[in-house]
Amino acid sequence: MSQIIDNFNLPMDAKPGPNCGVTAIAASTGQSFNRVWNLCAKHLTHRKRFRGGTIHSQRLKVLDELGADYQVVEHERMTLVAFCQRVARPRTTYMVTTTAHVQLVRIIEGQAYVLDQRGCKAIGEYWGRRKFIYRPTLRMGPPPLGVPPWGAPAQTNPIQATMPPQRHTSLFPSLSRDQSPAQAPTQLSLF
Repeated sequence: MSQIIDNFNLPMDAKPGPNCGVTAIAASTGQSFNRVWNLCAKHLTHRKRFRGGTIHSQRLKVLDELGADYQVVEHERMTLVAFCQRVARPRTTYMVTTTAHVQLVRIIEGQAYVLDQRGCKAIGEYWGRRKFIYRPTLRMGPPPLGVPPWGAPAQTNPIQATMPPQRHTSLFPSLSRDQSPAQAPTQLSLF
């Protein structure tokens, strides 16, 4: 039996079946299941007839059309349970694509919960907890206040304009005889 926790539940008009992407979009944006189904069918590119399955690019088009806020979260290859332990933040919803499945993840009161078309389950009870994350993970909602958007480059100091341009980039720059400034003969004799 699925749980209803902290407004993390299925849309009222959700339908059973192979429609995990539609369910994830509807639940994360607060839209009705039927509206999201129609938008997914409109953006269908990989089949003649829409049967409920979605692909990542199709989900992004639907999210953009709905005006949903989302950011891409960069992380290493890991399982769903590892993502919940290492990457997921409390009170934040993530749309995670594992092998042939899409689900939402949220940490509520220190416990990770997963929502898909079967309902809401704790990560320990979820059937797909050991599946590997297959596509980029989306953090749903606006970025937190005072935090740069996900995927923003780290602040780096610009290269000073007084530095001369480098002519050679190599693992062993001392092997290049025409490099300026020239290397000392003792350095070249080491190789």
